[in-house]
Amino acid sequence: MTTRPSTVGTVEDPVCEPRRLRIMVCPHELVTGGSQLIAIDLARRLRDRGHEVVVYGPGGTLVDRIHASGMTYRPAPPYRGDSVRPTVVRSFLRVLRQFRPDVVHTYESGPALALTVASLLAPVRHVATVGSMTVPDFIADDVPLLPGTGQLVRAEERRRPGPVHLMPVTVDTALDAPRDVAAARERLGLGDGLVVSVVGRLSAEHGKALGVASAIDALATAGVDATFIVAGAGDDEHRVAAAARRATRSRLRVRLEGNVADPGDIYAAADVVLGMGSSAARAMAYGKPVVVQGCRGFWRLLEASSAGLFEETGFFGDGPSGGPPLAELVRNLAADPEWRARLGAYSRQLVLERYSATTATNRLEALYLAEADRRAVRRPAAVARAVGRYARFRLALAAPWLRRAVHRITPRDA
Repeated sequence: MTTRPSTVGTVEDPVCEPRRLRIMVCPHELVTGGSQLIAIDLARRLRDRGHEVVVYGPGGTLVDRIHASGMTYRPAPPYRGDSVRPTVVRSFLRVLRQFRPDVVHTYESGPALALTVASLLAPVRHVATVGSMTVPDFIADDVPLLPGTGQLVRAEERRRPGPVHLMPVTVDTALDAPRDVAAARERLGLGDGLVVSVVGRLSAEHGKALGVASAIDALATAGVDATFIVAGAGDDEHRVAAAARRATRSRLRVRLEGNVADPGDIYAAADVVLGMGSSAARAMAYGKPVVVQGCRGFWRLLEASSAGLFEETGFFGDGPSGGPPLAELVRNLAADPEWRARLGAYSRQLVLERYSATTATNRLEALYLAEADRRAVRRPAAVARAVGRYARFRLALAAPWLRRAVHRITPRDA
């Protein structure tokens, strides 16, 4: 295991004899969403290899998935963005002292920050995955960082001295696989018409909910005759609900399913799937044509000519793609079943070659073993620097409030 990859590559495959590790996996939430599903699926695979795994995260619909897999679950208080509360740190410390993990893997900034603060009192080996488009600087410099795109790998290699490895979106290609379309539609109460599906968090982050609402408006305005299924919830779901209400007088029938523990039938029933990140990759595993959603009106079809771009950006985009608008893409796909079949076959093959969860598990296990072999659990100086950067970040957020407060209490000149 080298300290830094010589190219934008991935964590190396295992080179030493496997042994039993105690692994603590910490998703930032446990509702339907790509990062959480990846965390749980990889944790299950590591457990199946003989490691002892605990999943520690705030309660949500995916807790049932954890229990169904036979893994141990420990509840965590909810994380609130890039802030940390004493109750969150105390809970982290309690589970760390009870479980005594060899390595802790956090997903996204909330648990990464809480563990950074907790490690001042309980040093621990920490691996951090960040699936967002930016990486916060309050993750300690010596923590192995796993961004999901080649762009972020290069940016973080320039910024931080510690190890950075590419960990792209991953899919369990045995669990997420082509299903009987007619059976899936029957279970969902759907007919034979065109079905467009979206699965993911309806959040303000990355314009996710805004993109889904814009898609509904675009297809409804264009008179597309289809059923549009949305699985997921989030802090901006009201925006999608409003778009669904606007569509009631159109030919577009919108179904809002909320959080769904197993969205497999929603993927399987679709003729076309819209999505970003791991949601797009999971749709590919079902052998579906995928239109990738990004920010500010980005929509682009996944095909051979765009696959390299999406590998670099993590199935995301920002701004107009320069291609056909969404309604035109969907109309063209609806009119050509053979084209849809070819695109679906290409999607499935691409997932098998590049985004398999088996390959990702091999790489992750190698990284955990390398971390467990390190003599130093965590360098206090690196943790202290990270906490200092977080303190400056919070102070910068509070500065306008402090200036207003000082202005109110400062006597005015006579």
